[in-house]
Amino acid sequence: MPFISENKLEEALVRAVKSPATAPDFYRLLLESELLVLGTVEGQDESGGSFSLEPGGQLQLVTGENNGQKFLPVFSSLARMQEYVKEEAKYLSINGRALLDLTRGAPVILNPSSEYGRELTPEQIAQLLDPMPASAPVALSTSDAFYPMPLINALTGVFERHPEVETAWMIRIGIGEAGSQVQPLVGIETTGDMSALIADIERAAGEAAAGIAFDVQRVDRSRPTGMAGALLQAQPFYQRAAALPGRLLN
Repeated sequence: MPFISENKLEEALVRAVKSPATAPDFYRLLLESELLVLGTVEGQDESGGSFSLEPGGQLQLVTGENNGQKFLPVFSSLARMQEYVKEEAKYLSINGRALLDLTRGAPVILNPSSEYGRELTPEQIAQLLDPMPASAPVALSTSDAFYPMPLINALTGVFERHPEVETAWMIRIGIGEAGSQVQPLVGIETTGDMSALIADIERAAGEAAAGIAFDVQRVDRSRPTGMAGALLQAQPFYQRAAALPGRLLN
C-alpha cells in the first residue's frame, strides 16, 4: 500500500527522509506530537486513548527485536501501528517528549514496519531531550576537514543569489552511536522564505557537494532555539556586506 500521511508529524517525516535539511522540523514535531506505544499502564486495562501517568505509576511496554537487539516500537498514527501489529493489541497514546523521557536509555524505532520510519539511538534521544544550552562551550575547527570547501562554495553561491540571507554559521554535530559520526550543521539568518532557500541549497549541494551530509537550521538571534545558541558562538563563514564579498572563512 502507498504511504499516505495521517498527520503533520508524518508529513514532516516524509519531507525529512526526502530532504534531510528539513529534519529539525520533524524532530520538533516528534517531541510535540502524540505517539502510540504498545502496552498498558499498571492497574489500567483500557485499550488506546490518551492517559496521564500518576506519580509512582508504571508503564508496561511491549518491546521488539531487531538483529538480536531489543528496541521500543513507537508509532506516529494508528495506521502505522496496524502495519506492525497484525492482531488486536493494547496501546497507549502519550506525548512524544514525555514518552522519550520516560524510556531514556532504550533504542527506539518509529514506525518499524512502515515505508517511512526513523531509528533513534539512546544518544540521539538524549540530544533531543537535552539540547546544548546557549552557554555551553562548542569545540570548533577551521580546518578544511571541518569546513568542507565544496559545501562552503555551494552555500556561498546560493546565499549570494538570495539577498535576504544576512549571516551563516557552521558547527559540527555528532550523530549515530555515541556521536561517532560527525556532520556539519549550517545556521542561516534570513528574512526570507526558508523553504525556498532550502530547496535552492539542496539543488546546489547536490551538484557541487554530492555525498556531504549536513543539516540546516534557521537562526533568530532574538529567540535562539534548538542548536541556534551553539551556532551563534561560532565565527560566521558568510556575512553579507554592502561593498565587500559576502563570504568570510576564518
